[in-house]
Amino acid sequence: MDDQGRPRLGAAAGDGRGRINVPGDDEPESMQALLDAREGAVRDIRRGMVVDGVIVRIDPEELLVDIGLKSEGVVPNRELSTIVEDFGRRPEVGDEMVVFVVATESPEGHPILSYKRAGSERFWRRAQIQVQNGEVIEARVLEANKGGVVVDFGSRAFVPISQLSSVARVGETEEEQAVIEQQLQGLVGTTLRLKVIEADRKRNRLILSERQANRELRSQRRDTLIQELESGQIRRGRVSNVASFGVFVDLGGADGLVHISELSWTRVKHPSEVVRPGQDVDVFVISVDRDTRKIALSLRRALEDPWDRVDDDHPVNSIVMGEVLKQAQFGVFVRLDEGIEGLVHNAEIAPNDRRLLQEGQRIAFRVLSIDRERRRLRLVPIPEDEPVEA
Repeated sequence: MDDQGRPRLGAAAGDGRGRINVPGDDEPESMQALLDAREGAVRDIRRGMVVDGVIVRIDPEELLVDIGLKSEGVVPNRELSTIVEDFGRRPEVGDEMVVFVVATESPEGHPILSYKRAGSERFWRRAQIQVQNGEVIEARVLEANKGGVVVDFGSRAFVPISQLSSVARVGETEEEQAVIEQQLQGLVGTTLRLKVIEADRKRNRLILSERQANRELRSQRRDTLIQELESGQIRRGRVSNVASFGVFVDLGGADGLVHISELSWTRVKHPSEVVRPGQDVDVFVISVDRDTRKIALSLRRALEDPWDRVDDDHPVNSIVMGEVLKQAQFGVFVRLDEGIEGLVHNAEIAPNDRRLLQEGQRIAFRVLSIDRERRRLRLVPIPEDEPVEA
């Protein structure tokens, strides 16, 4: 069987399910070799059993299936439509299938078999394979109750509320519980991506998880994204978390870190000054470490560098308005524009000007010099009595 529960062609023999190879061969060389190998290995098969078989002949009225008895079993052709639907094609000689033994011998001497009546066995086999492989499937929500939702999985299956990422558990009060029930009812008729996390046939228990499916899909998208990302790219993302040292941005499957120093061309005391969780942003990919899966991003490099136009915006000898940021031991820092700061050196500050250069004050300055390579701009305050041209 493949991971979709359909029969496989050319399966390995000698696995205890009634398939025996010719000694020394990997598989029978022909259908006749398969039949010859099975002679003398008659299985203990009784009415009501579900067994594996191999199609040996296809007639207009029936399929002949070898299940390990002396005579081939017969599956009536009226079940062909079900077989075609499950296989995704018309069956062929050599295909394997799971069948239910209706009778071990008919008046004509052939076992009577049913493909349809073995549906439960195929269902549980498929579910077990999906649990083992971590397969993600889609299923429609049939109904909701306080504990979760029931979905159509070929049979009814349950998704507990704890495994539903589509439902936000807001609290325990009556009003909050009413909100949760409303969310659950809103899922009825929708299709969810789910992962089978438990298939207990004895207890008839089948549990699915939307949370684990989303985690699986995110892991797959992360692997793909890590391979696609290259340094120098501009990507659209969403802020997933804001910390004191920087911001995490979800790029659609993987989170990258924007260090606080890469948030803006201006100085930032805390990342919350620049962005908020849930905000969509453009980011520049600084680096991608595929071994550690770490992605370094920048918000400011996705924007135009204001220093690229500083000569045009603030030419030497021009008069500019600036806001005093802070006083340092060697001078005063002034913000002119977003990302453009200048320095008034102590040597340029007259005694009468000192009282004007208080943090938060906005006054006029003259541009003395510009060093674009070192990103330095020298300023001198304009005396209060000196007229400033608009």
